[in-house]
Amino acid sequence: MLIIFVMAEAFIAHMYAMAGTFAASTAIWFSIRAARGGGRREEEGISRDVKGEEKIEG
Repeated sequence: MLIIFVMAEAFIAHMYAMAGTFAASTAIWFSIRAARGGGRREEEGISRDVKGEEKIEG
């Protein structure tokens, strides 16, 4: 019975580690994206007007 608890504890610790890694990588991804200035809209010359409709600049 003790081996089941040890295995369950290791599994739970592994899941916490994986969740922490996912959260950290997501935070890094968003910070890099913000540092670059957003997404592809700025690169393609597409912006949104006040009503939220896309308009092509150029």
